[in-house]
Amino acid sequence: MGAFHTDDDQPVPGWARQLGRQGYDAFLSLVQTYFRNRDISIEIDQEEGLVRPVSGVANFISVFGLHNIVQACRQADRDEWRNLIAAHFDSIFDATGDDNALEVDMSDFARLKNRLRARLYPVDITNHTAEIVQRAGPDGTLEVLVLDLPTTVRTVSRAEAEVWRLDLDDLLDIGRQNLRASCVLAETVFPLEQGTRLKVLTGDPYYAASHALFLEAYLHSDLPHGVLVGIPKRDMLILHEIRDMGLMEAVTSMLQLIIGMHRDGPGSLSPSLYWYHDGEFTVIPYEMDDDTLVLAPPEAFVELMEELAESADLS
Repeated sequence: MGAFHTDDDQPVPGWARQLGRQGYDAFLSLVQTYFRNRDISIEIDQEEGLVRPVSGVANFISVFGLHNIVQACRQADRDEWRNLIAAHFDSIFDATGDDNALEVDMSDFARLKNRLRARLYPVDITNHTAEIVQRAGPDGTLEVLVLDLPTTVRTVSRAEAEVWRLDLDDLLDIGRQNLRASCVLAETVFPLEQGTRLKVLTGDPYYAASHALFLEAYLHSDLPHGVLVGIPKRDMLILHEIRDMGLMEAVTSMLQLIIGMHRDGPGSLSPSLYWYHDGEFTVIPYEMDDDTLVLAPPEAFVELMEELAESADLS
């Protein structure tokens, strides 16, 4: 495996653009060096931000994504990158004892059942990983079955799950139940103008956003208009309880948070703002126009805003 070279005439891909040209080249070189030191031949898909091992790893894992580790490096000094990259991949390769993520015996369902978790991923995980056990999550995400190990989290492939002879939806339900039982997220309230407030739920660096899968557990019963929800990255769940026209202040504040957090990561999940009502997630579309947020809310959300505005005028 020779020295790694990049084409200086090609632009830095979007997933790594904030590193700049020199930073990007240095990052790729460090990744290449890490795998060379492990005697693993790889190919790097620069466009998608993927490492494809050519040899030396177990069959269940087809590629490694670089998006999360590049976000971590972007927030650290350059001289820390080598250690960050090593720690990132070591957590996959060097889990201890019987819990080695690449060697764990997947045939014993009774032993593994309590370690199953449901976890939200961006939909593009299907480009990064071998065939996975999944179903649709909030728009732009997938609910994926994973195995929660002491030092890493790994997805479960359909081939592995088939050995258990259980319905895939039932397995994902078990994963949800285990996640819900694992912890309760801590709530921090941030006041905004006009008495409006946001709630930020944290407490689990790998799964906090995935608690959106059983969001009702964190909501009051007196919310006929539902809540706004943000899941910009894996370690955070952002909520606003819709009660009055403070809704518009919350929309603006939440979108600012969501856009920045999703961009910076690590663990970027979804850039969307959701309206959760009647047990469903509805995306509130937006776009940036010269640094100005432009909303394109669905008709039902427009009707809600009109109803709240009318109530405010009568009070």
